[in-house]
Parts: sequence; structure tokens; C-alpha cells
Amino acid sequence: MSRRLVTALLAASLSLSLFACKKEEPPPEQPVKRAEPAKQAAAQAAPAQLDASAKIEPSVTDASRHRNPFQSHVILLRGIGDGAKKIKGPLECCELTLFRVHAVVAARDGAFALVQAPDGKRYVVRKGDVIGTKEGKVIKIDGRAITVREFTKDQDGKVLSAEDTEVKIPAEKITR
Repeated sequence: MSRRLVTALLAASLSLSLFACKKEEPPPEQPVKRAEPAKQAAAQAAPAQLDASAKIEPSVTDASRHRNPFQSHVILLRGIGDGAKKIKGPLECCELTLFRVHAVVAARDGAFALVQAPDGKRYVVRKGDVIGTKEGKVIKIDGRAITVREFTKDQDGKVLSAEDTEVKIPAEKITR
């Protein structure tokens, strides 16, 4: 009798375990897809226009996902769309007359100058760099001065006039 009891219990536990294993698992959750801001705005503005067959895919060129970790964040901020406000550099803080040229170096690959800003910090300036409040560009670097072309613009951004300003090394600094 004890054999029959053990066999019956074994059969019952085996059938229960097999019955419990056939339980269906829920399907794995789908990852949440992020929509582009333009698509989100369109979805909020006109939900009736969206049909069920339209799929929203994540942006492949999303800068936050594929950003260069070694690139300066300042460069990223300057590269933002045309409508964004331009971030000014440290040389665009003050009028051009407040800057002082300390040294000019002529090299084979191009000349550069050492310029001191009004706050006392010194910067290396090359041809094409922006300096001054009127978005002046360094157009020429010669032995004793740098020449900056400043533009006067109206409210629409149209250039009204261009003026070339020469910032020289002070006379007491020049030694030969």
C-alpha cells in the first residue's frame, strides 16, 4: 500500500508540475520609441490625421546619442541650427579699441598674434578669427599690427558699412 501511495503522489506531483510549466509567458515589452520633436508636435496638433499604420521611428542623427565624446561642447553649441542665437567667444566681449597687441609671430604656415583682452587674459589670434563687438574679422597680420574688418549691420542683418581698424603693438614694446 505504501508503494501505491508513493506512486500516486509522484504521478500527481508530476502532472501538476507539467501543467504549471505550460503557462504562457507574456510577450516581451517593446522598447519605447522616441519621436522627433516635429513629429511630436504634429501628433499633438492633429491626432485625427494620424492613421494606425504610420510608425514613428527614432531619429538616426540624434546628436545626443551619436555625439563625439572628445569634441568640445562649445563647438556643439555653435553648430546648432540657423535660428539659434550665436554664442559669443571671449574675444567678442568688448570694443576693438580696448584690446592690446603684445606680439606678432610670422610663421611659414601663417602669422599669428598675441592679443590681451580688457580682462587681462591673453589670446592667440589668427587670420579669420572674430574679434570685437561688431563681429570684426582679422584680415591681415603684419610685423607690428593686426588689421580687423568690422561690419555695421542694420536690424535685418544687412551690412551697411565695413571699416578696417589697425591694432598696433605699443611703441615702447617694439624692440629689435
